Amino acid sequence: MNIDLKKKLQSLELSDFVEAIESQENNISYVDKTFEERLNDICETVATIRYNKLVAKLIKNAEFKYPQASIESLNFDLREITKETFSNLASMRFLESASNITVTGPTGSGKTYISCVLGVEACKRAYRVYYIRLQNLFKRLDELQGNVKDQKRYLKRLSNYSLLIIDEWLIYKLSDKEVKFVYELMELRAERNSTIFVSQFSVDEWHERLGGGIQADSIMDRIVHNNYEIPPTTENIRKKYDSEKINKLIDEIESK
Repeated sequence: MNIDLKKKLQSLELSDFVEAIESQENNISYVDKTFEERLNDICETVATIRYNKLVAKLIKNAEFKYPQASIESLNFDLREITKETFSNLASMRFLESASNITVTGPTGSGKTYISCVLGVEACKRAYRVYYIRLQNLFKRLDELQGNVKDQKRYLKRLSNYSLLIIDEWLIYKLSDKEVKFVYELMELRAERNSTIFVSQFSVDEWHERLGGGIQADSIMDRIVHNNYEIPPTTENIRKKYDSEKINKLIDEIESK
């Protein structure tokens, strides 16, 4: 490619086309292809490049605890949910119906990881996702205390994500101010966008941990009205994986 054409494409923000064209120029197999065939391959390459960049950006912006989480890494023999059921969830049809998902279970049961798997899959389908621990959500709210405009902007931002993952949900009982914020957030997200709630406490315990009363009723109604609960896993998956890693390391050392 001559330098002038390369500069023109770059000035038009078409650097990915430059990359695709130069890749063809270095591939001898393209010598026998027609112009249309080469152009089609360039377009496919550019589409792939742009898709990969978009997904990488969405995953980075989501701030997942486990950004590399994948379906392939899940061991369904250790979980109560079947691979088929989880694959149906990973198709993201629940986002189309603005359904919620609850993931509950004891410490080490892989709740956060499985929620990140779903989040990453959503990013791969170009949905905007955000992962946050409930404590950090309120910490940010406290930082905005006294600035009503910024608090409303923060609330709106959280309400607009196609998928919001709230980890460590209700790990401690909330203050009246925090309950009010949760209510406003659920009100904005209900039947518009999906939320994944990750908690050590069963759904039956949430009403009490939200303070009980009318406001808790309203919050729970917006959560469970259109919700799928992933069956809790009682086994400590984290310990099992750590044990397997240690045993593998020992085997590698002893085999040398």
